[in-house]
This record gives sequence, structure tokens and C-alpha cells, in this order.
Amino acid sequence: MTGLFWVSLAFVCYTYFGYPLLLRLRARRIATRSDHADAPLPPVAVIIPAYNEESAIVAKIRNVLFCAYPPERLHLIVIVDGASDATARRALEITDPRLTVLCKATREGKMAAINDGMLQVTAPVTVLTDAAELLEADTIARLAAHFVDPEVGAVSGELAFIDQNTGFSRNLGLYWTYEKMIRADEAAIGSVVGATGPIYALRTELFRPLPPDTVLDDVAIPFEVVHRGYRVIYDRKAHAIERTTSDGAQEFVRKRRTLAGNYQIIHRYWTLLVPFKSPIAWQFWSHKVFRLFVPYALVGIFVSGFGLPAPWCDIVSSVEILFYLLALWAYLDPKGTQRRWLKMPYTFCLLNWAALSGSFYYYSGRLKVQWEKVK
Repeated sequence: MTGLFWVSLAFVCYTYFGYPLLLRLRARRIATRSDHADAPLPPVAVIIPAYNEESAIVAKIRNVLFCAYPPERLHLIVIVDGASDATARRALEITDPRLTVLCKATREGKMAAINDGMLQVTAPVTVLTDAAELLEADTIARLAAHFVDPEVGAVSGELAFIDQNTGFSRNLGLYWTYEKMIRADEAAIGSVVGATGPIYALRTELFRPLPPDTVLDDVAIPFEVVHRGYRVIYDRKAHAIERTTSDGAQEFVRKRRTLAGNYQIIHRYWTLLVPFKSPIAWQFWSHKVFRLFVPYALVGIFVSGFGLPAPWCDIVSSVEILFYLLALWAYLDPKGTQRRWLKMPYTFCLLNWAALSGSFYYYSGRLKVQWEKVK
């Protein structure tokens, strides 16, 4: 039992602390690359897949068309994926020669919509974005400028969060800061493991149509770029603005789908897990795969903790029980997640419960290709 405790504890500590630390140490040894802010801007196509976004689509189209990018180099393609509301009608009401609206009769999912949209692209750079998030004025320009580097095949932007109720910037806490640090360091040493779904760009020539049942386009498309020998980098200043709520149930649905989709990614891109052959094997294992197994390691820690010699048995068990009780308190208390001392255990448990349920969600066949609207 003692051996199980230390192995499980070491696994959790490496996944959440050891990997980011080693990543940071490697990243610091690499010279900072230029952000190419003054690079010439290539022609760009922006693709927006949309399903039942009648309340957001007009604002998003105008947001893109009036961004700080040379108008003659910008083409916007909106794919309405079998919407049952007025999304198509609202999009077609906007008349602009730079806008193309494709209306699909049936809903096939985001990846199928992207495949259809890419058939219309002639620009060398394509930006993929969602309908619900607005882009800051310079976001497209920042992404496009990176492609002056011939090694870069894709660029991920970053989400900036605005509170749903107040309209003010919202700090989602240490977890999101932690994730952004990891992405930045992964980009510094080679490639980010995936991109930010609502805002990323790629070299159009590197795209190939993917199976319509692909759940995580923002991981699969960048992985295809890595397969072709290019880097996927990260620009922390290329922002998409997302309105958030404090509803933990909504966040759970989102994370469960993402983590379940990671199982699909592992099955399809297992060759990128092979050390010394894949340029992102270490990042893929540490950032994506190991997190799926942390819940099982936590069970190992909890069970084996009762078998530790005294007084460690009582100390470890008491700390664990207290930690999980605090998470339960945050879950039951409507204002629990607003209390800083409850937010960390709650977030930790929510993410790991989502990882555990995500495995069942995927292997039971309940994971659907259509993306779930949780806002």
C-alpha cells in the first residue's frame, strides 16, 4: 500500500507541477523569438461555423469585417450548419463583397462545416473562429503576421474573459493563468499541444479535410500541422473575448466534452506519442494523456493513504477528507465558487470528475459530434 501511495502521489505531482516546472526550465534556455509585429500581412480568409447563433452572428460578422486588417486582403466565410433559428437570415442580411454565407440544410457538426468552408478559401492563411466570441481589433493581424516565419504552420490565440453580468474583465483564477503559462512554454520549445478553439490560424495549404465526427478541431487540425513538420505557436496578445458565467454545471459539460474528445485524439494520433519520433511526444503525454489518468491516481492516493504507518495515516487521510469536503461545500453553496479558499479545491475536483466521466462518455458512445451550447 505504501508503494501505491508514493507512485500515485508522484504521478499527480509530476502531471500538475513537475511537467510545468521542467517545461519552464527548458523554455528559459531558448532565445525569445520575435512576434513579427511589423511583418507584411498576407491575404486572409476567416471561417465562422455557426449553429443557432441568431443573437450573436451579426455582431460577429461586423466585428471581423471592421477589424484592423487591410480590407482588400480579408475574406469572411460563414457556414450556417443546419440552424433551426434565424442565424442564416440574419447573416444574409449583411451585404459586403468580402462576405460569403453558406447555408447547410442539415446539421452535420463543426468539423464538417469547417471542411465545407475550407473549399471556398483561396488565401494563404485561414483564421478559424467561433460565432459567440468577439475578436480584438488587432487579433487577425497578430495571428497572420507570424506566418512570415517558414517554420510556423499554425498560431493559437487566447481567450480573454468578460463577466456575463457586469461586463468587466474576469480573472478565472490560478488555473487559467497556469494553463496559459504551459502553452507559452510549449510554444517556446516547439509546439503547443492544440489551439484555442475560438481563435486560431493555419497555413491553408496544410489543411486536409478531417472526418466529420472529429470532436476537437482545435487539437486535430494543429496535430495535422505538426505531422507535416511545422510548428504550432501561441500568441498571448491575440485575443477573442468570451462572456462567462459562474455556473459550474456549464463548465463541467464543456470540460467533459473536451476531455472525452481527448480519447478520440489519442486513438487517431497515437503516432505523436512515440518518443524520439514525434516532436511533441513529451508534451502530448504530459499535457493531454496523463491528465486523463490523474483521477485514478487520486483514488490510489486516497485508498493507500489508510495503509500508511501512524501518524501519517491519520494526517494524510484527514487532509484529503478536508480537501474534498471543501470542494463539496463549494458545490452545494450557491456562492461557494466566489470564495477564494473554496475555489481551488472545487476547480480541482470538477476538472478531475470531468476527466473521469469523460472516459465513460467516450467509450459508452455518448459523445456526439455536434458541439453543445452551454451558455
